[in-house]
Amino acid sequence: MFSLQRQFGQDEEFCALLEASAAEACQSVKTLKALLANLARPPTLEVFAEMRRKDKRLTNEIAELLIRALVIALDREDIEALASALYRIPKTVEKFSERYIISAALVRDVDFTRQLDLMERAVHTVLQMVKALRANATLRQIKQLNANMQKIESDADDVILELTGLLYTQGYPPLKAVIVKDLFELNEKVVDRCRDAGNVITRVVLRNS
Repeated sequence: MFSLQRQFGQDEEFCALLEASAAEACQSVKTLKALLANLARPPTLEVFAEMRRKDKRLTNEIAELLIRALVIALDREDIEALASALYRIPKTVEKFSERYIISAALVRDVDFTRQLDLMERAVHTVLQMVKALRANATLRQIKQLNANMQKIESDADDVILELTGLLYTQGYPPLKAVIVKDLFELNEKVVDRCRDAGNVITRVVLRNS
């Protein structure tokens, strides 16, 4: 069994910060879904920017803790890689929001529901994996969660291929097609960031099991 308590030398700070970062990723996708579900209200970027800034503070705290920690058994590179992957999730959501807001007049009728559902499943799976890591989960449990993540990522690939194909139909406005394709790809990147985080967690457990 993998023991975070043993690996982190009794220090729960890393665990708490990583879990908080994963929770921010979940909140960012939840907020994006709310924005797209209520287009009657003028969209604003401030809430996304604040979440990204909060997650950046968490990432910086992890980096500072790594500097202060004299002895840790886990590879510092793994901790940094996981913190970076988690930070990139709300950052990518914010990028989508920025581009959606400036092009809203052209893309309000575009349905992002299928991608949003996959994004939500992906971020919640990441949070589960971070919590499982903190709870000293077995390698088998982590592998199962990562297999779920890989399935979500595969489904996301299928969805973006189908959605992008619709943009090449005759009569689809060229400018709108360029904008929507960019938005579809940003949503796909959110799932990819989640996959990256899941892969780091799996690698950590494999090395220390």
